[in-house]
Amino acid sequence: MLNILASLLFLILGVLSIVASLFNFNWFFTSENVRFFVKLFGRNGTRVFYGVAGVLIIYMAYYVYNMPMS
Repeated sequence: MLNILASLLFLILGVLSIVASLFNFNWFFTSENVRFFVKLFGRNGTRVFYGVAGVLIIYMAYYVYNMPMS
């Protein structure tokens, strides 16, 4: 049951990251936690970074969901 909840959380966060990067949400890219990456990579570089991160987080959701129960 715990792996289902964790994978659902990862899935939601990964989709949010991808959608925010695709639609260039201002509220997302001006938040305090993301400003560091915007200064480091620029706005478009940060969008690419969060798009790739979203794909990796969705893969992590898939992996956690399919982990064998011990």
